[in-house]
Amino acid sequence: MRRETFVVKYIMKTKTKILIVSVDFPPHTDGVSTVAHELASRMSRAGEQIIVIGPQAKGAKEYDSLQKFKVIRTPWYEFGYLRLLPILFVMPWVILRYRISIVIPMNIAYGGVIAYLFSRILGFKYAMWAYGYEFGKFEKNKFMHNLYLKIYNNAMFVAAITEFVKARLIKFGVIEEKITLIKPGTDHQKYYPIKIADDFKEKYNLSGKKVVLSVGRLVERKGFDMVIRAMPEIIRVHPDVVYVLVGGGPFRQSLENLANVLSIEKYIRFAGRVPDEELFKFYNLCDIFVMPSRTLEDRGDIEGFGIVYLEANACEKPVIGGKSGGVTEAIEDGITGLLVDPFNKDEIAQVIIKLLSDRELAQRLGKNGRKRVVEELNWQRAVELFQENLGIGHIK
Repeated sequence: MRRETFVVKYIMKTKTKILIVSVDFPPHTDGVSTVAHELASRMSRAGEQIIVIGPQAKGAKEYDSLQKFKVIRTPWYEFGYLRLLPILFVMPWVILRYRISIVIPMNIAYGGVIAYLFSRILGFKYAMWAYGYEFGKFEKNKFMHNLYLKIYNNAMFVAAITEFVKARLIKFGVIEEKITLIKPGTDHQKYYPIKIADDFKEKYNLSGKKVVLSVGRLVERKGFDMVIRAMPEIIRVHPDVVYVLVGGGPFRQSLENLANVLSIEKYIRFAGRVPDEELFKFYNLCDIFVMPSRTLEDRGDIEGFGIVYLEANACEKPVIGGKSGGVTEAIEDGITGLLVDPFNKDEIAQVIIKLLSDRELAQRLGKNGRKRVVEELNWQRAVELFQENLGIGHIK
């Protein structure tokens, strides 16, 4: 018995110690936060020793208290690139204090830069994630281009979230052998179809309404302004429609101004950032999910994938996305959703009208979407593949 106890303790001591570094982490609800959370929770569940460096945020203490992994919070999230400075001091200390073997920077501009600078000095390895927009904007900036190439090419591997991102990485100059394709997924046990009670509908004045939903950071790339521009035509055919936007961001004021200019503000609901339980309800409450993301070439700003499409699909909702970036890999056109020209408000309007009018088509797309999430695009598969590339064990 004593020998068995010793063996268990020895195994635990020799488990790989992994540090995940992210300036986007729950309670924040964007795509990078979701990826980081799934990695941390599923690898810790498998017995790996996980520590996370994440930003301070409202509700962080409650979130942290429920996790099996340790979270160390850093300030200055709202200060843009200055948020690098707290991480610069905290990250080396954590690596030394906890004898970290592998670092996973979720954002190259923050954890990635620091991991590259300290990896040889402190003797750890690091693996990267690539989404598309973070390196695309530096294709013409020689200094940043060269720095990012060094960071990527010195990593154990770079996890590209789509074939599209993989191709962009190769074009950027990353060694092809360093890149592995790991498509994100969603948790079909967390997101699933359910009937929503009337009190939630009443809270947002949505009783008896057809609901078109968008979820995401309110930035120009997401194309939410094009949905608002399409609303007058949609309202003409479906006067009981309401467009709900869940999320916060710098583009919100512009979106509100546009709704006012078009005199359709009563048809728009800005819900802001919401807790997970309300997000789940919004997905199930809506009739259609839409995010017509577009590529802003002059800024190198692209949509690498779009986890929110999968979350909506998991709730058996049809999804609409823009024909750009990696969205075409998140949505199977005509099977799990429909793709549109993200710069054409009339096309966006007609596709939304079509799905609001054709209930049978909408239900078929939604059911196909859930089937795909359950069988293919789920976090269990994605995180196991990531662990295989790290050279550590499977999730139980």
